[in-house]
Amino acid sequence: MKPNPRIKNGAPIPPAQKTPQPPPAGGKPPSRPVLPLMGTFEDAEALAVSQKDPFYLAAFLFQIWLNGLLQRATAEYAEKKNPKDRSLQNGEAWRSFLEFFPFAPKKGFGYLLTCLARFAATDDAPGNSLRRALLPVSVERYTPGDSLNSKTINHQLSTIDQPGLPAINHQPKTSNAEARRIIMRWCDWVDAAIHLRTHRHWHLAPACFSPDPETRELAALGNAQRHIASLDARARLCWLWDFATAAEKYKDSPKWTALGKAMSDDSDKLWLYADVDSLVISLWPLVKAHNWTYRDLLNVIRPGLKRPTAYPCEREQDFSAYCANVLGLRKQGKGVSAKNGRPAGSDIAKRLCPALNSPANSSIADQKSKIANDPPALA
Repeated sequence: MKPNPRIKNGAPIPPAQKTPQPPPAGGKPPSRPVLPLMGTFEDAEALAVSQKDPFYLAAFLFQIWLNGLLQRATAEYAEKKNPKDRSLQNGEAWRSFLEFFPFAPKKGFGYLLTCLARFAATDDAPGNSLRRALLPVSVERYTPGDSLNSKTINHQLSTIDQPGLPAINHQPKTSNAEARRIIMRWCDWVDAAIHLRTHRHWHLAPACFSPDPETRELAALGNAQRHIASLDARARLCWLWDFATAAEKYKDSPKWTALGKAMSDDSDKLWLYADVDSLVISLWPLVKAHNWTYRDLLNVIRPGLKRPTAYPCEREQDFSAYCANVLGLRKQGKGVSAKNGRPAGSDIAKRLCPALNSPANSSIADQKSKIANDPPALA
Protein backbone atom coordinates (compact mmCIF):
# COMPACT_ATOMS: atom_id res chain seq x y z
CA MET A 1 0.00 0.00 0.00
CA LYS A 2 1.34 3.43 -0.92
CA PRO A 3 2.30 5.47 2.20
CA ASN A 4 0.26 8.54 3.03
CA PRO A 5 2.61 11.54 3.47
CA ARG A 6 -0.02 13.22 5.65
CA ILE A 7 0.23 10.49 8.28
CA LYS A 8 2.80 10.54 11.08
CA ASN A 9 3.10 7.92 13.83
CA GLY A 10 -0.16 6.39 12.64
CA ALA A 11 -2.19 9.59 13.11
CA PRO A 12 -3.21 12.40 10.70
CA ILE A 13 -0.91 15.41 10.76
CA PRO A 14 -2.87 18.58 11.53
CA PRO A 15 -2.74 20.78 8.38
CA ALA A 16 -4.16 23.99 9.81
CA GLN A 17 -1.03 25.60 11.21
CA LYS A 18 2.29 26.55 9.75
CA THR A 19 5.27 25.02 11.50
CA PRO A 20 7.27 27.68 13.39
CA GLN A 21 10.98 27.94 12.77
CA PRO A 22 13.69 28.17 15.45
CA PRO A 23 15.54 31.47 15.89
CA PRO A 24 19.13 31.60 14.62
CA ALA A 25 21.68 30.52 17.22
CA GLY A 26 23.10 33.61 18.94
CA GLY A 27 20.96 35.80 16.72
CA LYS A 28 23.22 35.08 13.75
CA PRO A 29 22.25 33.31 10.53
CA PRO A 30 23.58 29.73 10.22
CA SER A 31 26.97 29.27 8.53
CA ARG A 32 25.62 26.40 6.42
CA PRO A 33 22.22 25.45 4.99
CA VAL A 34 19.84 24.05 7.62
CA LEU A 35 16.73 22.07 6.76
CA PRO A 36 13.64 24.07 7.79
CA LEU A 37 11.12 22.39 10.06
CA MET A 38 8.32 20.77 8.09
CA GLY A 39 5.56 19.46 10.31
CA THR A 40 3.05 18.99 7.53
CA PHE A 41 3.03 18.19 3.85
CA GLU A 42 1.64 21.71 3.30
CA ASP A 43 4.85 23.12 4.81
CA ALA A 44 6.91 21.11 2.34
CA GLU A 45 4.72 22.16 -0.57
CA ALA A 46 4.98 25.84 0.41
CA LEU A 47 8.78 25.63 0.59
CA ALA A 48 9.01 23.79 -2.71
CA VAL A 49 6.94 26.50 -4.40
CA SER A 50 8.59 29.51 -2.75
CA GLN A 51 12.13 28.20 -3.28
CA LYS A 52 11.30 26.60 -6.65
CA ASP A 53 12.95 23.46 -5.34
CA PRO A 54 11.17 20.06 -5.20
CA PHE A 55 13.83 18.83 -2.77
CA TYR A 56 11.61 19.84 0.15
CA LEU A 57 8.91 17.42 -0.94
CA ALA A 58 11.46 14.59 -1.00
CA ALA A 59 12.91 15.71 2.34
CA PHE A 60 9.50 15.56 3.99
CA LEU A 61 9.03 12.01 2.71
CA PHE A 62 12.51 11.10 4.00
CA GLN A 63 11.40 12.25 7.45
CA ILE A 64 8.30 10.07 7.33
CA TRP A 65 10.30 7.15 5.95
CA LEU A 66 12.94 7.29 8.71
CA ASN A 67 10.32 7.76 11.39
CA GLY A 68 8.46 4.68 10.13
CA LEU A 69 11.65 2.60 10.25
CA LEU A 70 12.25 3.65 13.84
CA GLN A 71 8.66 2.86 14.79
CA ARG A 72 8.88 -0.62 13.27
CA ALA A 73 12.19 -1.38 15.00
CA THR A 74 10.73 -0.20 18.29
CA ALA A 75 7.70 -2.42 17.75
CA GLU A 76 9.98 -5.44 17.27
CA TYR A 77 11.35 -4.89 20.77
CA ALA A 78 8.13 -3.76 22.44
CA GLU A 79 5.70 -6.28 21.00
CA LYS A 80 8.00 -9.31 20.96
CA LYS A 81 9.22 -9.71 24.51
CA ASN A 82 11.10 -12.89 23.63
CA PRO A 83 14.22 -11.77 21.75
CA LYS A 84 14.19 -15.02 19.76
CA ASP A 85 11.10 -13.77 17.92
CA ARG A 86 12.68 -10.52 16.73
CA SER A 87 14.12 -9.92 13.29
CA LEU A 88 16.27 -6.86 12.59
CA GLN A 89 18.36 -5.61 9.66
CA ASN A 90 16.40 -7.68 7.16
CA GLY A 91 16.23 -5.07 4.38
CA GLU A 92 13.31 -3.06 5.76
CA ALA A 93 14.85 0.33 4.90
CA TRP A 94 15.24 -0.56 1.22
CA ARG A 95 11.79 -2.14 0.89
CA SER A 96 10.02 0.81 2.45
CA PHE A 97 12.13 3.27 0.43
CA LEU A 98 10.77 1.75 -2.76
CA GLU A 99 7.24 2.05 -1.37
CA PHE A 100 7.72 5.77 -0.80
CA PHE A 101 9.33 6.34 -4.21
CA PRO A 102 7.72 3.86 -6.64
CA PHE A 103 8.89 5.91 -9.65
CA ALA A 104 12.56 5.48 -8.75
CA PRO A 105 13.21 2.09 -10.41
CA LYS A 106 12.60 3.57 -13.86
CA LYS A 107 14.37 6.92 -13.73
CA GLY A 108 14.57 8.56 -10.33
CA PHE A 109 17.44 7.03 -8.35
CA GLY A 110 20.01 9.58 -9.51
CA TYR A 111 17.95 12.54 -8.39
CA LEU A 112 16.96 10.86 -5.13
CA LEU A 113 20.61 10.17 -4.37
CA THR A 114 21.44 13.88 -4.49
CA CYS A 115 18.38 14.60 -2.32
CA LEU A 116 19.48 12.01 0.24
CA ALA A 117 22.95 13.54 0.44
CA ARG A 118 21.49 17.02 0.81
CA PHE A 119 19.12 15.81 3.53
CA ALA A 120 22.03 14.23 5.41
CA ALA A 121 23.98 17.49 5.16
CA THR A 122 21.23 19.90 6.19
CA ASP A 123 19.49 17.91 8.95
CA ASP A 124 22.18 17.48 11.61
CA ALA A 125 19.86 16.19 14.34
CA PRO A 126 21.49 13.37 16.36
CA GLY A 127 18.54 11.15 15.46
CA ASN A 128 19.05 11.50 11.71
CA SER A 129 19.92 7.87 10.97
CA LEU A 130 20.52 8.68 7.31
CA ARG A 131 23.30 11.07 8.29
CA ARG A 132 24.83 8.53 10.66
CA ALA A 133 24.82 5.92 7.89
CA LEU A 134 26.56 8.20 5.39
CA LEU A 135 29.96 7.85 7.02
CA PRO A 136 30.20 4.03 6.87
CA VAL A 137 28.80 3.80 3.36
CA SER A 138 31.34 6.41 2.21
CA VAL A 139 34.24 4.72 4.01
CA GLU A 140 33.16 1.43 2.48
CA ARG A 141 33.17 2.81 -1.04
CA TYR A 142 36.64 4.31 -0.69
CA THR A 143 38.24 1.20 0.82
CA PRO A 144 40.08 -1.22 -1.50
CA GLY A 145 38.45 -4.62 -1.66
CA ASP A 146 34.91 -3.34 -1.17
CA SER A 147 32.22 -5.19 -3.05
CA LEU A 148 30.94 -1.93 -4.48
CA ASN A 149 32.62 0.29 -7.04
CA SER A 150 34.54 2.91 -5.06
CA LYS A 151 34.55 5.41 -7.96
CA THR A 152 30.81 5.89 -8.41
CA ILE A 153 29.76 7.72 -5.26
CA ASN A 154 31.73 10.89 -6.03
CA HIS A 155 29.97 11.15 -9.41
CA GLN A 156 26.59 11.82 -7.88
CA LEU A 157 26.54 13.17 -4.32
CA SER A 158 26.84 16.91 -3.72
CA THR A 159 29.87 18.25 -1.88
CA ILE A 160 29.35 18.09 1.87
CA ASP A 161 31.97 20.13 3.68
CA GLN A 162 31.28 20.04 7.42
CA PRO A 163 32.49 18.17 10.52
CA GLY A 164 31.44 14.54 10.72
CA LEU A 165 30.52 14.14 7.07
CA PRO A 166 32.80 13.19 4.17
CA ALA A 167 33.37 15.67 1.36
CA ILE A 168 32.08 14.07 -1.84
CA ASN A 169 32.49 15.89 -5.12
CA HIS A 170 29.58 16.42 -7.50
CA GLN A 171 30.81 15.16 -10.84
CA PRO A 172 29.09 13.82 -13.99
CA LYS A 173 25.93 11.85 -13.32
CA THR A 174 26.06 8.15 -12.69
CA SER A 175 23.61 5.80 -14.30
CA ASN A 176 20.29 5.13 -12.66
CA ALA A 177 21.43 1.57 -11.98
CA GLU A 178 24.57 2.69 -10.12
CA ALA A 179 22.64 5.25 -8.10
CA ARG A 180 20.26 2.44 -7.16
CA ARG A 181 23.13 0.32 -5.86
CA ILE A 182 24.45 3.18 -3.76
CA ILE A 183 21.06 3.88 -2.17
CA MET A 184 20.43 0.19 -1.59
CA ARG A 185 23.72 -0.14 0.29
CA TRP A 186 23.10 3.10 2.18
CA CYS A 187 19.81 1.57 3.35
CA ASP A 188 21.71 -1.39 4.84
CA TRP A 189 23.66 1.02 7.03
CA VAL A 190 20.47 2.93 7.88
CA ASP A 191 18.98 -0.34 9.15
CA ALA A 192 22.07 -0.85 11.32
CA ALA A 193 21.96 2.71 12.72
CA ILE A 194 18.29 2.39 13.63
CA HIS A 195 18.81 -1.05 15.15
CA LEU A 196 21.62 0.20 17.39
CA ARG A 197 19.63 3.27 18.40
CA THR A 198 16.62 1.11 19.32
CA HIS A 199 18.71 -1.51 21.13
CA ARG A 200 20.44 1.15 23.21
CA HIS A 201 17.12 2.85 23.99
CA TRP A 202 15.66 -0.53 25.03
CA HIS A 203 18.23 -0.70 27.82
CA LEU A 204 18.34 2.96 28.82
CA ALA A 205 14.63 3.85 28.60
CA PRO A 206 12.54 0.68 29.02
CA ALA A 207 9.43 2.74 29.82
CA CYS A 208 9.26 3.67 26.11
CA PHE A 209 8.60 0.08 25.05
CA SER A 210 5.01 -0.60 25.99
CA PRO A 211 3.24 -3.20 23.83
CA ASP A 212 0.63 -0.53 23.03
CA PRO A 213 1.76 1.77 20.16
CA GLU A 214 -0.04 4.87 21.49
CA THR A 215 1.43 4.44 24.97
CA ARG A 216 4.87 4.08 23.35
CA GLU A 217 4.37 7.32 21.46
CA LEU A 218 3.49 9.24 24.62
CA ALA A 219 6.24 7.62 26.68
CA ALA A 220 8.84 8.54 24.04
CA LEU A 221 7.62 12.13 24.15
CA GLY A 222 7.86 12.18 27.93
CA ASN A 223 11.32 10.64 27.90
CA ALA A 224 12.52 13.27 25.42
CA GLN A 225 11.24 16.00 27.74
CA ARG A 226 13.64 14.77 30.44
CA HIS A 227 16.53 15.81 28.18
CA ILE A 228 15.01 18.92 26.64
CA ALA A 229 17.43 21.30 28.39
CA SER A 230 20.33 19.76 26.48
CA LEU A 231 18.64 20.06 23.08
CA ASP A 232 19.30 22.84 20.58
CA ALA A 233 16.61 25.32 19.58
CA ARG A 234 15.52 23.31 16.57
CA ALA A 235 15.14 20.07 18.53
CA ARG A 236 13.19 21.85 21.29
CA LEU A 237 10.85 23.31 18.72
CA CYS A 238 10.33 19.84 17.23
CA TRP A 239 9.44 18.54 20.68
CA LEU A 240 6.95 21.36 21.25
CA TRP A 241 5.32 20.63 17.90
CA ASP A 242 5.01 16.92 18.70
CA PHE A 243 3.74 17.73 22.20
CA ALA A 244 1.01 20.02 20.83
CA THR A 245 -0.01 17.37 18.31
CA ALA A 246 -0.16 14.67 20.98
CA ALA A 247 -2.08 16.92 23.37
CA GLU A 248 -4.79 17.39 20.77
CA LYS A 249 -4.87 13.73 19.81
CA TYR A 250 -4.98 12.34 23.36
CA LYS A 251 -6.78 15.13 25.24
CA ASP A 252 -9.61 12.79 26.27
CA SER A 253 -7.57 9.59 26.51
CA PRO A 254 -6.54 7.90 29.77
CA LYS A 255 -3.28 7.03 28.02
CA TRP A 256 -2.14 10.65 28.39
CA THR A 257 -0.76 9.77 31.83
CA ALA A 258 1.96 7.71 30.14
CA LEU A 259 3.67 10.96 29.12
CA GLY A 260 3.92 12.20 32.70
CA LYS A 261 5.14 8.84 33.97
CA ALA A 262 7.91 8.74 31.39
CA MET A 263 8.99 12.27 32.32
CA SER A 264 9.84 11.10 35.83
CA ASP A 265 10.99 7.56 35.02
CA ASP A 266 14.76 7.17 35.22
CA SER A 267 14.82 3.37 35.31
CA ASP A 268 17.00 1.36 32.98
CA LYS A 269 17.96 -2.23 32.19
CA LEU A 270 21.29 -3.80 33.03
CA TRP A 271 23.27 -3.83 29.78
CA LEU A 272 25.79 -6.60 30.30
CA TYR A 273 27.37 -6.82 26.86
CA ALA A 274 27.18 -3.27 25.53
CA ASP A 275 30.49 -3.47 23.67
CA VAL A 276 29.62 -6.76 21.99
CA ASP A 277 26.11 -5.60 21.05
CA SER A 278 27.28 -2.26 19.67
CA LEU A 279 29.98 -3.75 17.45
CA VAL A 280 27.89 -6.65 16.16
CA ILE A 281 24.89 -4.46 15.33
CA SER A 282 27.00 -1.70 13.77
CA LEU A 283 29.07 -4.04 11.60
CA TRP A 284 26.30 -6.39 10.51
CA PRO A 285 26.07 -4.76 7.04
CA LEU A 286 29.60 -6.08 6.42
CA VAL A 287 28.49 -9.58 7.43
CA LYS A 288 25.74 -9.35 4.82
CA ALA A 289 27.88 -7.82 2.07
CA HIS A 290 30.83 -10.21 2.39
CA ASN A 291 29.03 -13.32 3.66
CA TRP A 292 31.10 -13.47 6.82
CA THR A 293 30.72 -16.48 9.06
CA TYR A 294 30.09 -15.98 12.76
CA ARG A 295 33.73 -16.91 13.30
CA ASP A 296 34.79 -14.15 10.90
CA LEU A 297 32.74 -11.58 12.79
CA LEU A 298 34.09 -12.83 16.10
CA ASN A 299 37.69 -12.53 14.89
CA VAL A 300 37.06 -8.98 13.68
CA ILE A 301 35.43 -7.64 16.86
CA ARG A 302 37.48 -9.42 19.54
CA PRO A 303 40.29 -6.81 19.66
CA GLY A 304 37.66 -4.17 20.52
CA LEU A 305 36.11 -6.04 23.44
CA LYS A 306 36.88 -5.63 27.13
CA ARG A 307 36.47 -9.38 27.69
CA PRO A 308 37.27 -10.96 24.31
CA THR A 309 37.23 -14.57 25.54
CA ALA A 310 34.22 -14.40 27.88
CA TYR A 311 30.60 -15.18 27.07
CA PRO A 312 29.11 -14.60 24.52
CA CYS A 313 32.42 -14.59 22.64
CA GLU A 314 34.12 -17.60 24.19
CA ARG A 315 32.83 -20.10 21.63
CA GLU A 316 31.53 -19.64 18.10
CA GLN A 317 28.44 -21.67 18.93
CA ASP A 318 27.54 -19.39 21.84
CA PHE A 319 28.22 -16.32 19.75
CA SER A 320 26.04 -17.38 16.82
CA ALA A 321 23.17 -18.22 19.18
CA TYR A 322 23.59 -14.85 20.89
CA CYS A 323 23.42 -12.96 17.60
CA ALA A 324 20.24 -14.75 16.54
CA ASN A 325 18.40 -15.15 19.84
CA VAL A 326 19.34 -11.91 21.62
CA LEU A 327 20.11 -9.38 18.88
CA GLY A 328 17.68 -10.66 16.25
CA LEU A 329 20.43 -11.02 13.64
CA ARG A 330 20.52 -14.15 11.51
CA LYS A 331 22.82 -14.97 8.63
CA GLN A 332 21.37 -15.94 5.28
CA GLY A 333 23.33 -18.77 3.70
CA LYS A 334 26.66 -20.32 4.63
CA GLY A 335 30.08 -18.83 4.16
CA VAL A 336 33.70 -19.96 4.49
CA SER A 337 35.74 -18.53 7.36
CA ALA A 338 38.91 -16.63 6.41
CA LYS A 339 41.93 -18.74 7.33
CA ASN A 340 44.00 -15.74 8.37
CA GLY A 341 41.26 -14.26 10.56
CA ARG A 342 40.93 -11.24 8.27
CA PRO A 343 37.85 -11.68 6.09
CA ALA A 344 37.13 -9.43 3.12
CA GLY A 345 35.84 -6.11 4.42
CA SER A 346 37.67 -6.30 7.77
CA ASP A 347 39.73 -3.27 6.75
CA ILE A 348 36.46 -1.31 6.53
CA ALA A 349 35.53 -2.39 10.05
CA LYS A 350 38.89 -1.19 11.35
CA ARG A 351 38.48 2.19 9.68
CA LEU A 352 35.05 2.57 11.25
CA CYS A 353 36.24 1.41 14.68
CA PRO A 354 39.91 2.16 15.45
CA ALA A 355 39.73 -0.04 18.60
CA LEU A 356 39.76 -3.06 16.28
CA ASN A 357 43.30 -2.22 15.09
CA SER A 358 45.31 -4.48 17.38
CA PRO A 359 48.72 -5.94 16.42
CA ALA A 360 48.24 -9.11 14.41
CA ASN A 361 50.48 -11.20 16.68
CA SER A 362 49.56 -9.72 20.06
CA SER A 363 48.29 -12.06 22.74
CA ILE A 364 44.80 -11.93 24.16
CA ALA A 365 46.26 -10.56 27.40
CA ASP A 366 48.00 -7.77 25.49
CA GLN A 367 44.81 -6.99 23.62
CA LYS A 368 42.86 -6.81 26.88
CA SER A 369 45.36 -4.35 28.28
CA LYS A 370 45.31 -2.23 25.13
CA ILE A 371 41.55 -1.87 24.92
CA ALA A 372 40.72 -1.64 28.63
CA ASN A 373 40.19 2.09 28.41
CA ASP A 374 39.38 2.31 24.71
CA PRO A 375 35.66 1.64 24.08
CA PRO A 376 34.46 0.89 20.55
CA ALA A 377 34.07 4.02 18.45
CA LEU A 378 30.73 2.83 17.14
CA ALA A 379 29.26 2.10 20.58
